[in-house]
Amino acid sequence: MATTFGNRTSRLDIRLTAEQRALIERAVSLKGSTLTQWTAQHLLEAAQREIEEASSLKLENEAFDAFLRALDEPVPAEMAELMQREPQWA
Repeated sequence: MATTFGNRTSRLDIRLTAEQRALIERAVSLKGSTLTQWTAQHLLEAAQREIEEASSLKLENEAFDAFLRALDEPVPAEMAELMQREPQWA
């Protein structure tokens, strides 16, 4: 994921142990980046991964085939009647 660092006005403060900070700073130095850039990039990538995982549905082949078959079946009469009703919130 490409990360752009434009006009940043929001701060994020975290507390770490000395060992955690040293480990992160070591990784930062290996990449030749700044602590802010490295941290922001990795937090954004992790956030994007979490969002994608939460908004994706993964099915085994058999379950996916069953899902497709269900989509191809006609709508039950009760559901068709329900879909014709005016919603209560309208």
